[in-house]
Amino acid sequence: MKKLVLSPLLVLLFIVCGMFSAAAAQSDKDKKSKQPQKYECKLISRNAAINQAKRKVEGKVVGVQFSDRGSRSVYRVRMLVDKKRVKTLSINACR
Repeated sequence: MKKLVLSPLLVLLFIVCGMFSAAAAQSDKDKKSKQPQKYECKLISRNAAINQAKRKVEGKVVGVQFSDRGSRSVYRVRMLVDKKRVKTLSINACR
């Protein structure tokens, strides 16, 4: 008799667990499909970043470094200003 009482309860438990795991899998799938769209961008070229930096500050370009940190992609352009000091500009790498 106990075997008959436990069996439907176990079946019900497996069904409920299956529904939760299916919902969690769908939720994970939705998160993955939405995330790349949020961070998707077209990168500008290194020369375009240098040209933008030259328009902002008058000086000689000393170095350029690309930095991709999570959702923010930037070029760090180091420029020699007034032949004395180095200024670092952050140029957005996305169009």
